[in-house]
Amino acid sequence: MEPYTPPPAGRLLVTGTGCASRLIDVGELRARAQVRLDVEYVTRRKRERHEVHGVHLYDVLAEGPLPLDPRHKMSGLTVVVVAVAEDGFRVVLSLAEIDPEFGHCAALLATRYNGELLPRPTLVMPSDLRASRYVRGLAELCLLSVGDPVKASSASAVRGGSSMIGE
Repeated sequence: MEPYTPPPAGRLLVTGTGCASRLIDVGELRARAQVRLDVEYVTRRKRERHEVHGVHLYDVLAEGPLPLDPRHKMSGLTVVVVAVAEDGFRVVLSLAEIDPEFGHCAALLATRYNGELLPRPTLVMPSDLRASRYVRGLAELCLLSVGDPVKASSASAVRGGSSMIGE
């Protein structure tokens, strides 16, 4: 596997299935950072508390076309967001969990951490009790639409009519 090459410093790449790629200037995110949160989580060593300022992730993603399929009811429920750090660390979220009409977890693109401006945003998951899904040095957000699953009746026919559920 080739090493990850992030976009230029000070930029966040938003890309994905059926979306035009766009680069967002971190300075623009800083100027829009209206949300202030106190977050608390546990690391392997201790409990930490931090003050963060930023922009809701869903608001940023909703500005560009989301990979929604108008032929399918609630197609946003099948979209995942892959958040990639500049070092290649990846975390996967569902679009539904950050959507205010569904999970409303208030995921934040923090541009300031404990008063300090960040060179790249940090993805903050304020409802998580651990910091494992926090992505420091966020470089890319990739929106992917999960394809249609194999219909149970089709799969059953291929297997000769037996159901794999409970076997």
